[in-house]
Amino acid sequence: MEEAPTMADPQETRDGRGLGVVDFGVLAVRNGLLTNEQLDQCRVKQQASANLGHNLTLQQIVLNEKLMSPDDVRRVEKAHEQLTRDRESKKDLKFKGYEIISTLGEGGLGSVFKARQISMNRLVALKVLHKQWISDDEFRKRFVLEARIVGKLSHQNLIQVYDVGKEGDYYYFSMEYVEGRTVEELIHDSPRRQMEVGRAVEIIIQVVRAIRYYKDFDIVHRDIKPSNVMVTKTGVVKLGDFGFVKSKLDKELGFEGMVLGTPDYIAPEQAMGKEGVDYRADVYSLGATFYHMLTGRPMYDGTPSRVMLAHTRDAMPDPRTFRPSLGDDVLAVLKRLLAKNPDDRYANLDNLFADLEALLERNRPKQVAKIEIGKSSVLRALKIEQSRQGEMQGRVKSLEERAQAALAQRNMALAAAAFMALVALICFVLIFVT
Repeated sequence: MEEAPTMADPQETRDGRGLGVVDFGVLAVRNGLLTNEQLDQCRVKQQASANLGHNLTLQQIVLNEKLMSPDDVRRVEKAHEQLTRDRESKKDLKFKGYEIISTLGEGGLGSVFKARQISMNRLVALKVLHKQWISDDEFRKRFVLEARIVGKLSHQNLIQVYDVGKEGDYYYFSMEYVEGRTVEELIHDSPRRQMEVGRAVEIIIQVVRAIRYYKDFDIVHRDIKPSNVMVTKTGVVKLGDFGFVKSKLDKELGFEGMVLGTPDYIAPEQAMGKEGVDYRADVYSLGATFYHMLTGRPMYDGTPSRVMLAHTRDAMPDPRTFRPSLGDDVLAVLKRLLAKNPDDRYANLDNLFADLEALLERNRPKQVAKIEIGKSSVLRALKIEQSRQGEMQGRVKSLEERAQAALAQRNMALAAAAFMALVALICFVLIFVT
């Protein structure tokens, strides 16, 4: 499955050129065969085995723990070998007009590089189709389709596509480079891997804005999940990776009825390969993402096929089993987002906005609330201080005016006394002369 196009996996390491090095475990997580939690536990056991001198591989541990089947392990190993070969061949990749800086991520269809677009002197994310898919008409058409469709979209909550082209044997397109973190990373770094309700709602609201925009183009994303949702440093949420996008061209390209999506977040109608899938499938995937953000785990456990089957028939596991503090209002929104029947979900996105805004009002992020309280307190203090200063200035002015008046009266009295003394002196002289 594709990763968000603007961030490297948090589990990745880097080689000397800054290229991402993806190991077996990371690749298993990317393809929905392991969860991040399971991978972390396996790494701990791997380190413990190394401390005891056993040096078990990650593959041996996942097999011992029965987290993956032998066939799944072999498939991931084969994919890892292919990615390693691709990385070696791409070290000296050059695209006219672009300077490759580092690898941001790799997925089933292609690799994503951080690059500089020389003509515009701007950083971009350059998505390149894996060489092994170029001879496959289906994948090549889907790659080009993604670029064509998303390139026509322009919305602040969508990652913008700039250019599409072909260099030698490689198809590529460039898109907006976003500095920030994926929701998957935010979940991973949250206490108990459970995000604050208010913060989660703020993110979901912005993704709904993106869905409301592109649904008018008869587009269905079909792969909304935590790793495909970016949050910039300024708090803007951007939905990316339209690798499984559904559009009017699906029938023309032979994609109608194909089962595409990530098992942990796939809508029931997608999992069953039904035709006529619309934006309500994205509403369901958004609900599954919201569930993960709040509980710290996907809705269902098991193999990809088992998880997909659960989405089609199993009831939503009670999120309060994992987070008892969740309110009835949160539960009500989740239930409607995750209804098995698309007709029972939010068909009118304005109603979804209203419910989410109500949730946000009751669950404002604590940090934001503190900041707002601080601002209010400062403003009140400034107003009080300004009032005090005005009052003091008034008093000083009044005292100055009184002092000036008293001085004027004293000067007038002195002048009058001097005049009277002068008159008396003149009278005395006249009398003495006479």
